[in-house]
Amino acid sequence: MFSARFDGGYIEHKIRRVHKILQAHNFPVLMVDAGIGDNFGKLTQNYLNKIEKEKGVLICVCTAHYAEKTSSPYCSFEELQFAKDYRLDVLPLKVADVYPPKPPGGPKHPHDKDCEAEALIKMVFRPNLSYKDCRNLDEVEIARVIADKLLKKKSLAMRSSLSLQ
Repeated sequence: MFSARFDGGYIEHKIRRVHKILQAHNFPVLMVDAGIGDNFGKLTQNYLNKIEKEKGVLICVCTAHYAEKTSSPYCSFEELQFAKDYRLDVLPLKVADVYPPKPPGGPKHPHDKDCEAEALIKMVFRPNLSYKDCRNLDEVEIARVIADKLLKKKSLAMRSSLSLQ
C-alpha cells in the first residue's frame, strides 16, 4: 500500500503513474483513490487491514512533510503509526532532498504540539533501515524498485513456508 501526503502535486501524480505501472504488471499494490462521494477513510482502513493480514509492505513516499499529523484520522501519520504498531515492513522512497522526513510540529502546530510525528519518524525510519533514493528516477524505475522489494518478500515467504513443511 502506498502511503503519502496526497496534495495533488507533482509527486502525487508521479506516484499514481507508478501505481498504474505496477498494476499493469499484476502487482497487487494498493493506493487510495477516492472519487467524489467515496469514503477514503474506509478505503484506507481496509487497505491497512489487508496488508497487515497478508504480511504486505507499506510503501512510504517520503516527502519532507511525510507523516505530518493532521486533523484526519487517515493521514500518513496514522498509516505509519499503524505500520509501527503492527510491525509491518516499510519501504521508504526518498522523493525529496530532506530524509528522513521532517514533518512540522511544535507548540504552534494545530495538530502536533508535542512533535509526535517527529518521534514516530525516528522510531520507524531508524538509521539501519535502508531507503531508496528516487529523486532522479522515472516512473518505470521507481516501479522496478517496488517490484523488486515485493518479489524479494514473496520469495522469502515461499522459502520460509517450504522449510516448515
